[in-house]
Amino acid sequence: MTVGHRIVDALRARLGDRDRGSASVFVLGMVVVLFALAGLVADGGRSLNARVAIMDDAEQAARSGANQIDAASLRGGGTARIDPAAARAEATAFLSSRGYDSSRIDVTADAATVSVVVSDTVPTSLLQLVLIDSFEVEGAATARAALGITGEITGAP
Repeated sequence: MTVGHRIVDALRARLGDRDRGSASVFVLGMVVVLFALAGLVADGGRSLNARVAIMDDAEQAARSGANQIDAASLRGGGTARIDPAAARAEATAFLSSRGYDSSRIDVTADAATVSVVVSDTVPTSLLQLVLIDSFEVEGAATARAALGITGEITGAP
């Protein structure tokens, strides 16, 4: 037995086995931290993607609602007025066709504007390991009717 082995054996005898298994606890802790970081990256990306998608859907629904012009007002006086009932129905139908629950859709319309607010729940994948099952996203947009090709014609309400 070499001197180095005798020193190590003497230290083990004196310290006992107090350090035994401490590396396993460290590795286990690091695995948990790495899974949490992976969950934040993966589910954070899903969150950003869901927010962009719901904002886009809200904007498109508001635009489709604002396209519901009252034909009599346009033909009679050249004023673009939105038909509020048709605008609400069109925006709601657009969002329903995109898979949103009708109870999570709020559309308000008057003769000048259409406003849409829609919310949705997005499930998580890795963050479920730390008991975060889902998160809420919300999108809102407003659109108005406008006339003109090269410039907007004024006089609309």
